[in-house]
Amino acid sequence: MNKLRKMAVFARVVELGSFAAAAADQNVTPAIVGRHVADLETMLGLRLINRTTRSMEVTDAGQRYYHGCKAMLDQLAELEQNVADRKGVGPSGIVRVAAPEGMGTLLMDAVESFQKLYPQVLFDLVFENDQTDFVGAKVDLAIRLAISLEDSSLIVTKLTDTRLSLFAAPSYLERYGVPTTVQELDNHACLAFGGSRFGDSWPLLTQTGLHKLRQPWRMVINQTHIYREALTRGMGIGLLPEIMALDLVEAQQLAPVYLDDRFPEVGVFGIYPNKAFLPHRVRLFIQHLREHFRRP
Repeated sequence: MNKLRKMAVFARVVELGSFAAAAADQNVTPAIVGRHVADLETMLGLRLINRTTRSMEVTDAGQRYYHGCKAMLDQLAELEQNVADRKGVGPSGIVRVAAPEGMGTLLMDAVESFQKLYPQVLFDLVFENDQTDFVGAKVDLAIRLAISLEDSSLIVTKLTDTRLSLFAAPSYLERYGVPTTVQELDNHACLAFGGSRFGDSWPLLTQTGLHKLRQPWRMVINQTHIYREALTRGMGIGLLPEIMALDLVEAQQLAPVYLDDRFPEVGVFGIYPNKAFLPHRVRLFIQHLREHFRRP
C-alpha cells in the first residue's frame, strides 16, 4: 500500500490506543497494521511506537509524526470534499462542537436547521463551561461568550452580540415587586452563577465605567441549567446573557428586569484551531450560526 495509507493506519493506532483496535477499525489483521507502522519507522529511521505483547506507548517522535499525519490527512479529506461539492455532492463528515451548556437549546435549533440543508453532516456536541482542549477533545469549533476574546494560537470569529440582563420569574416579581435601581436589589434574593468569568460579582455599566456589583447572594449555582431552573421556580433574580434566556422569556417562564444602570454586551464567538485548511462543513456551519443568531 502507498505511504498515505500507512500514515492513515498509524494515525488510527494512536487514536484508538492499540494495534488490534486499529485493525478492527480498518478491517485488516493486526499483523498488517504492525507491518505498516514498521514500514514507516524504517523509512523515517525513528521509533514511533514502543510496543510489547501487552502494551504500547507512542514516543515523542511518534506524537509529532501523528499530528503531522493528522493535519495532512484532514487536508486531503477536505480537498476531496471540496471537489465533490463542486460536482454537486453535498458536504459530509462530523462536526465536533463544544459550547456552554446554557446554549444547548439554541445550538440544537441551529444544528437541526443545518442538517435539513446538509443531511450528510453529522454532529458531536459537547456542552461544558470550561476552556476547550482542542487537541485532546478533537473539537472542530468551540462557542464562547466573553466581552473580548484574544488567543494568538486560535482563530476567533464573532458570531453575534448579546446583552447581559437580569431575569426573574413573573411569580417572583408579582410577589416581591420589580426593582428599578441597583439599591433596590438589596431587598431582593439575588442568585449568582458560580461558573461566571466575572467571578463573584455582576459587571455593571455606570456613567463612570464598568464596576463590579456584589450582593449577599441567596444562592450560588455553577450549572447553567440548574441556575435557569432556580430562576423559573421564582427563587430569585439572576443575570444571564439574553441569548440564553430567549426560550424562557418566550414561554413566559422568565421576564427581564431593567435597572437604571445597564449591564454590558458580550460577544458570542466561534473559536477554532489555527490550521490552514478548515473543513468546508465547519465553515458552512459557522456561517449558518451567524445567520441563525441574527434571526429575531
